[in-house]
Amino acid sequence: MKGRLQSIETMGLLDGPGTRTIFFLQGCPLRCAYCHNPDAISLQGGKEIMPEEVLEIAARYKPYYGEEGGVTFSGGEPLLQAEFLHKCLELLKQEGYNTCIDTSGMGNPEFLPRILPLADTLIIDVKAFDSESFANLTLTKGFAGYLEFLGNLENYGFRGQVWARHVMVPGYTDNEESMREFVQILKPVSHLIDRIEILPYHTAGVEKYRRLGMPYRLEGVEPMDKERAKELEIYANKVFAEGLQQDRKKAKASNEEKFKILRDRQVVSKQEQAEMFASLRELPLLREVAEEDVEAVLSEIILSNFKAGDYIFRTGDAPDLMYLIYQGEMKIFYNTIDGEEQIFYIYRDGDFVGGLNLLVETPYRYVGQALTDCKVIAIPKATFDKYFYDSSVILRSVLTKSFERIRWAEELIQRLATSNASMKTAGLLLKLVKRIGVETEEGIRLELSMNREELGNYSGLRRETITRKLGQFKDLGYIDLVGNKVIIIKDLEALEGYVL
Repeated sequence: MKGRLQSIETMGLLDGPGTRTIFFLQGCPLRCAYCHNPDAISLQGGKEIMPEEVLEIAARYKPYYGEEGGVTFSGGEPLLQAEFLHKCLELLKQEGYNTCIDTSGMGNPEFLPRILPLADTLIIDVKAFDSESFANLTLTKGFAGYLEFLGNLENYGFRGQVWARHVMVPGYTDNEESMREFVQILKPVSHLIDRIEILPYHTAGVEKYRRLGMPYRLEGVEPMDKERAKELEIYANKVFAEGLQQDRKKAKASNEEKFKILRDRQVVSKQEQAEMFASLRELPLLREVAEEDVEAVLSEIILSNFKAGDYIFRTGDAPDLMYLIYQGEMKIFYNTIDGEEQIFYIYRDGDFVGGLNLLVETPYRYVGQALTDCKVIAIPKATFDKYFYDSSVILRSVLTKSFERIRWAEELIQRLATSNASMKTAGLLLKLVKRIGVETEEGIRLELSMNREELGNYSGLRRETITRKLGQFKDLGYIDLVGNKVIIIKDLEALEGYVL
């Protein structure tokens, strides 16, 4: 198998985390007015290269990648050479390389379920924010397909992080309203977003058009003012953080409604309730609860009846409840991209689901539905944290049972728990504010006793990642860095938006 390569950049620092080797693949279905690589548009240009050659080149620079770096595929549009891209990614992942795809989402959907699970990072180029602007900019009518690509990333199997980019052209999108539209476009993948960037339009590629004898559609448009672009980038990130906060408020309201539904289904027969209470104490999950806490636990858990076909939880539900089957059967399934139902497990009497979700605070990624009439015990997170969390026996039971049933998704769970560096970094800073923060005229001052590596270990991030995220937060005006041991919190509200 062969692909067509336009060029290679070694030691790249901008197109993905860390130091990277960037393969610019030939061919692009779009005709963007500001394209600065018109020589990469034709699929017939460039030179031939085999996937094995890509692996060999990546190996030469592997010592420079560090913990975060790796290989990025850009273009042109790399998805246009989908079969070649898939083979390259497959070889790279077999050798443990970190992978990134810089894409506008314009590719054959047939290949996406094979390609996207192999990507650790997607750099998504958001060209425009409505179909008319998209068509004018790219000379194509692919906006609907672009939205479908964004909305189905996880259905295609993508489990990494997203960097969202937009090229800002003066007179077109250099305003706050456009930045709000930018953020709105990203809502379907907001939980995957690690970075939002504005790239100021420049005219460095104009000379290429002259050499190729091609008309340049933005002739006479001045380069975008970099300071203004940075201001609007900060504004877009602020709007994004506020949106996360609003989404969490909506989720909280939804969860309150979920609790109400459970309460409405609560067992009302005193005889039935007494029988359940008597046997609950024998369930493995509750056997280790201290005797003096039994009544308190039983008063806080919710004992509910579900009819066959009732939904017990859905994809995206917050990790606020753990479910234990007292009687009956529940199926756990996921809807594939084709709309098919894929059943993973059947849970029966004494089984539980959601323990791991409570422990690592990840939303439900699947659907739970009563297969038969069920009696289900819902354990609120607050109850779990108070009476279960400190018991090593119970925690071992939760982890063992969870991993036995979801071993197929073990790697996925780990990546979900660590993929969003922005949220983890913001959470770390907020923890430090509570512990050691001192109010000053400059902001909240944090005098650190930890170095960057220790900060990373504390937050579950690598040293390179925590350093990169602190630098980004500084650029956005959220914090200021004074040497390696002092952080000044300048915008507490913006940080809270990531985690509240």
